[in-house]
Amino acid sequence: MNEQRFITTPAPNAPQPYSPWLRLAHDFPVDETMRIFEQSCLGDHALHYFHEGSGSYELRGETIPIRPGTVFLVRPGEGYYFQLDCGVPVRMYNLHFDLIETPHSYHPHPVPPEACREQVRYPETLPPHQQLVNRPAYEQTFLQLLDAASRIGPEAELERKSGLLKLFAVLHRNLSLSPGRATGESHRRTVEAAIAELSKRLSGTLSLAELAAHVGVSRALLCRIFREETGESIQHYFAARKLQAARSDLLYSRLEIKEIAAKYGFADVSHFTRRFHQLTGVTPGEIRKK
Repeated sequence: MNEQRFITTPAPNAPQPYSPWLRLAHDFPVDETMRIFEQSCLGDHALHYFHEGSGSYELRGETIPIRPGTVFLVRPGEGYYFQLDCGVPVRMYNLHFDLIETPHSYHPHPVPPEACREQVRYPETLPPHQQLVNRPAYEQTFLQLLDAASRIGPEAELERKSGLLKLFAVLHRNLSLSPGRATGESHRRTVEAAIAELSKRLSGTLSLAELAAHVGVSRALLCRIFREETGESIQHYFAARKLQAARSDLLYSRLEIKEIAAKYGFADVSHFTRRFHQLTGVTPGEIRKK
């Protein structure tokens, strides 16, 4: 017999009447010639997430080291400056948005600095920067936003709004994650080293034994702490990152689909198409047509 569940929603500490407008979603593999970025005053909100890379980021008078999984929230009226290390591959997932949609929200990117006076700023419940524990949750939501940004109509508009709200929830959840989720600073660094090595080997093969030897721990320990830190297995993480890189090639390169499938180690186009559809909900051919 099914039991009835009746749950009333408790009142929040403070109302959150947000209906955000996504202005820009940008999967940004940074060229080696571009190492310095600066903006003295933003007209809207920006989320700068570093999927890979290193350097330093200046925000609100503080200098923060950049490493994979660092995310920065820049509010309207604020400026930023960041410098990337030379010789290090960098990939950013960038978003620009208004917290509340208004008739002024439809101004395309970039928004003039003076527009900050009309913006409702995200409250200080989120800090200006975080190091994410559950990176896949953020990255998968970003990729969904990236896809929704390319479509029009009420369904896509609602997906963009709900996607941004989900991203805010991921950032708030990150603040409450127990430090015990990762087993100490040394384990966190081991997982970061493993992620960096996986990122370098997307177009090749890498066994668990090779990866464990590279970071200097046993296979069993690496598998355990990797799941504790990221919430997923090494195999699933590696496959998802391969498909993300393949998506970028579909959008920005002239490689044929069969060449992309071979580049990332898929047995054939059928295998690549099946796995790609499982992750993104669309086929490689549909992405290539965009």
